[in-house]
Amino acid sequence: MYRHLFRNRWIALAFVLMMAASAASLVGTEESDGVIDQATAQLQGQKAEFEAQAEAMAKPTPSITVIEPDEITGETNDEDVLIDPGTGVDPTPPEPTGFDPQPDIDPNPAPVQ
Repeated sequence: MYRHLFRNRWIALAFVLMMAASAASLVGTEESDGVIDQATAQLQGQKAEFEAQAEAMAKPTPSITVIEPDEITGETNDEDVLIDPGTGVDPTPPEPTGFDPQPDIDPNPAPVQ
């Protein structure tokens, strides 16, 4: 393909101009920034915004209030309060009644058809 491209000098000149324009738009010129510079500036702005948000999220919030045991009024510090009285269903199984060693077998089985 490149062999056909450079056989005609006008097509070759157009190709070189197109490549130069592409490089200028990608890298940029003295007057304007290129695509790479714009992408870099955008990424730097996003990085700064992310760092600001991360710093704001990292600060502790005063939403949790720590209460000292001395500040609690009206409650006793007895250990009896901490023990569960154990109300509810009794978890012990019923007493076993045993089993009959003689199975209940029908002396006259039904006839097989």
